[in-house]
Amino acid sequence: MKELLIDFTMVGLLLFCMNGLLNNHYIQNELVSKNITSFEQNVQKQKEVNSDEGFYDNQKDNTLSLIVKKISQICIQIIQTIVLLISQFISNIL
Repeated sequence: MKELLIDFTMVGLLLFCMNGLLNNHYIQNELVSKNITSFEQNVQKQKEVNSDEGFYDNQKDNTLSLIVKKISQICIQIIQTIVLLISQFISNIL
């Protein structure tokens, strides 16, 4: 039972790290933050704002995003296989 808990903890930690590295939310958040700053500067200068800054119409995944998702899925499968092998190895030793 202790080994199973350790295995689940390690898989969770690895998935958490992979999610942090490959997450697209951070990039979108930075883009929106940049557009908000630009908008606020235009308002302070009393410029007329007639552009669609910050408008995010394209909800489809681009090619890079699809590649990252595929790599992420492959990494998850590799991690699962490694954890299974290590778990089986430890079970055989004990």
